Amino acid sequence: MTLLGFRLENELKDELESNFENELRFAENISSFMELLKERKYEAVVIDETNLQQDALVNLVKKITETHKRSVIIIMGETSNLKLVAGVIKAGAYDYILKPISPKDVNKILEKAVKDHKLLAERVDRNKNTGDKLIGQTKEIVEVYKMIGRVANSRIPVLVVGEKGTGKSSVATAIHQFSDWNTKPFLSVNCTSFQNNLLERKLFGYEKGAFEGAAFLQIGDLEKANGGTLHLGNIESLSLDMQSKILYLLQEGEFFRMGGSEPIEMDIRIVATTSENLEELINKKLFIDELYNKLKILEINIPPLRERKDDIPFIIDHYLSSCNEELHKAVKGVSKPAMKKIMRYDWPGNVNELKNAIKSAVALCRGSSILVEELPGNVTGNKISKRKGDNQSWVLTDWIEGELLGLKNNKQNNYYGIIISKVEKELIRQVLEITSGKKVETAELLGITRNTLRTKMNNYGLE
Repeated sequence: MTLLGFRLENELKDELESNFENELRFAENISSFMELLKERKYEAVVIDETNLQQDALVNLVKKITETHKRSVIIIMGETSNLKLVAGVIKAGAYDYILKPISPKDVNKILEKAVKDHKLLAERVDRNKNTGDKLIGQTKEIVEVYKMIGRVANSRIPVLVVGEKGTGKSSVATAIHQFSDWNTKPFLSVNCTSFQNNLLERKLFGYEKGAFEGAAFLQIGDLEKANGGTLHLGNIESLSLDMQSKILYLLQEGEFFRMGGSEPIEMDIRIVATTSENLEELINKKLFIDELYNKLKILEINIPPLRERKDDIPFIIDHYLSSCNEELHKAVKGVSKPAMKKIMRYDWPGNVNELKNAIKSAVALCRGSSILVEELPGNVTGNKISKRKGDNQSWVLTDWIEGELLGLKNNKQNNYYGIIISKVEKELIRQVLEITSGKKVETAELLGITRNTLRTKMNNYGLE
């Protein structure tokens, strides 16, 4: 094997030299590394990313792939994040190996990589905001980072599978933002947020006179996202009729507006997400087998938080800063007893539940560190009898408990009015976001009149 190594540890160098008979070269600085690259073609290039800036590493991988298209590039590192891992994979690296790892295991990966000759992606351009749930450094989340880099520039549909609260929407966003068409539209539609007739109008649009009240032509989200990416969240909620129309779009690259007779050609990437077992739904005749097969060609599975608990401290650090800013607090961390409780809990609501628990704890925290008694009862093991039902009920229960305690401490009255107004404001804000600010559609979804909606928006400062 012809191999070039950059900043490799001595133990790994010795292992490589004892196992490969062909030419091996090693460099300790960028200038000598680039000079060695010019001398010949290498089957493999191994880089230890320690002390390399993320952008510099990605650019280095780009340069290697430009001149050594058939070289297998392996990156090794002790820290990782989405930008780093997805970036180097998209730039052309074959794999990112999370240290510590034995030199023998590196050898095995190299042998397989060179044999396969898989070059998986092209490039990443700049730092991107990729959602707030893709945080961590465990090997489980690193695999997700790598998959994002691998699928980013294909136009083939992607199916993202994971439990509720794991960050499926963040993965969909990241796939678009790491693609070469990231300047094109990205639209996200939660399929559970609309009745089927409203969802069809929203996605496909309609012609004038398509139904009673259709006084003008309306362009749907499919046309708005043309050239870019459409994220269909909770795709299992689509009716069979809507599923068949999405399948037709994927097969033919075209669709019809409601009431329309002329096909509209589309160039769009579909990213579908679900927390359900679609194969079980197929057996129950609730999901179209052919649509599932179209979507699962590229599939990303997000591990639940209980399978990557070592990421929890990183996630907490990330959320502490935003919670402090929002709640005007200065909480610096979590006490050791509280962290033990957090690490022992299985987090059935995943990152969403952890995020809400930290926000609640910050709101209740009276000092610089979160204490056990400031954590939600389900995390500490107290009041388990109250935690019946789904995860969303648990989160709601804990949030209300935190709000009530805060109101009591501040000696405020009118608990009902204060808490309900907070819920109502957030509900209206989110539905406005779903409808892209369309007041008629928002009022219809909320089941209130347009005048009532305008009044509430004005009262809550949502105009």
